[in-house]
Amino acid sequence: MSSRNKGENARQILILIALLLVCAVAVTLLITLLKKDPAEHGQTADNTKAPVVTADPESTESEEPGEITEAPTEAPTPEPTKEPVRYRDIKADSSATGEELGFFTELYANGQKVGSYTAEETVTFLHNDEYQQAEGVLSFRGSCFRQNPYYGTATVDMGKLQQLWQHDTYSVKKGEGGNYSGVWTGSGWTGQALVVRWDPETKAIMNMFESAKAKDGLVEVIYATMDGNIYFYDMETGEPTRNKIVMGVPFKGSGSLDPRGWPILYVGQGDNYKEDGKEAKAYIFSLINGKVLATVGAKPDSFAKRSWHAYDSACVVDGPTDTLFYPGENGIFYRVKLNTVYDKENGTLTMAPSEPVKARYQADRTKTQDYWLGYEPSAVAWRNYVYLCDNAGFMQCVDVNTMETLWVQDLWDDTNATPCLEEDPENGTAYLYVGNTLDKKVDANGQGMVAFFKIDACTGRIVWQKEYKVYTTSHITGGFQGSAVLGQGELEGLVITTYCSVGNGYSGYVVALDKETGAEVWSFKVTGYTWCSPVALYDAEGKAYIVVCNCTGNIYLLDGSGNQLDVINVDSNIEASPVAFDNFIVIGTRTKGIYGLKVY
Repeated sequence: MSSRNKGENARQILILIALLLVCAVAVTLLITLLKKDPAEHGQTADNTKAPVVTADPESTESEEPGEITEAPTEAPTPEPTKEPVRYRDIKADSSATGEELGFFTELYANGQKVGSYTAEETVTFLHNDEYQQAEGVLSFRGSCFRQNPYYGTATVDMGKLQQLWQHDTYSVKKGEGGNYSGVWTGSGWTGQALVVRWDPETKAIMNMFESAKAKDGLVEVIYATMDGNIYFYDMETGEPTRNKIVMGVPFKGSGSLDPRGWPILYVGQGDNYKEDGKEAKAYIFSLINGKVLATVGAKPDSFAKRSWHAYDSACVVDGPTDTLFYPGENGIFYRVKLNTVYDKENGTLTMAPSEPVKARYQADRTKTQDYWLGYEPSAVAWRNYVYLCDNAGFMQCVDVNTMETLWVQDLWDDTNATPCLEEDPENGTAYLYVGNTLDKKVDANGQGMVAFFKIDACTGRIVWQKEYKVYTTSHITGGFQGSAVLGQGELEGLVITTYCSVGNGYSGYVVALDKETGAEVWSFKVTGYTWCSPVALYDAEGKAYIVVCNCTGNIYLLDGSGNQLDVINVDSNIEASPVAFDNFIVIGTRTKGIYGLKVY
């Protein structure tokens, strides 16, 4: 073969190879296209037209027209770490050192008088919303901040009051408090009932009637009264839930249920008797069987500066350390380790209190007969502090871990009302709202000035005071006997309270004060004196309904602006304070008994 033919054949082979390579590339491209998502070619998987995708007009990156781009998955934003509130240290303001009052305290521990005390277990009271572990109103004025004796939500259509049921109460003979003459009757000041919705397991181990145990959602009323009995009712129907406890000694103040939801009732005796076993003391009852578990502060107490013993105050309990704090009208503030053993599963409950640690006080004006020692208002607890008001017109801040009084403020005169406390986390403090009565400062005409105070809980400084002129007679003490409601919902920014004996010395007022300034926002005149503390009910939207009572037996229902919506009369003096759960209210009177009502 010639060399020319050889070259021609080589070219043909090269062309053939090139054609084969082109074909291979074309086939590969076709297969690749067929494997792509049909939506990328304007078709959906079911051969329908794919949606048009438009690029983000604010995007700065170029994208192929019609190409779907997935937004990057953003990591969830972590919840911001909540900084703990930094409250100011307790440091007495220059006006609250107690030095100018000659105020001093003394301590008793381990069976003897001591110069100082440090608790083995540190107490820090749970926040007001966490303090109680059961549904209801478990103490006077609610929880440890004493803001309002109300639990739940009201459903109100008409703005009216309806009486649902009534039970009679009776009487018991007076002791030293009446020179053994006359009788105590019904419910008196402060005399608030307790209401609780027990959990099913606790109901099952208590001495309730079977009908009460079987009722779902039962709210039980527990009412210690001045006739010497403790009553138990269904709040809705008034049906007894168990047999009453008969003690034969009066309970003038208001009790407390254990904030842990344990079946324990704490309540103080209001008069002293010479008979063995009837000496004034505070009682602790088991609500499993109705028996007395223990007592605190029985008369006589050689450490007391005042011989009169009574326990009208409502106590506070620190659940984590099982420690009770109880103010007495003998001028002693008690700290008691309870040593409670509670077995819910087996239905057993025992208590073996340790010897109390005691703090007593005295001041220049309590050394005379002009001013009495003793605590009648209930203890208010915040952080590791308890706030106490007394018969001599002092407010004290006590560190419960040392039992030392950190500051003292002069409230002028006998203070019977329990303060309510409001936290102010933004400013690292809290505030106390309370008013006094006209007792030792009354003039020859029975008149004088009283005041409602806002006090800084860290310093004892008076932020503002609102003054009123009132009357006091031999039977009726004028001023602020009732404790205040700290407003919520439509009452936010207000504090609502009552004072009595104005004008002709008989009538009184419900007043709403601005929390920031003390200015009076509205008032409602009550015909007849009122020692009763108000209660505020709220619906789901925060609309408020205020209930307050007076000495003529009137029960008033007001709206959040102080306008009267309704009034009913039960023909008996009402000095005790009402309690409310959802739409239901319970109130006791001096002579006619205990009433269950409803707001509808």
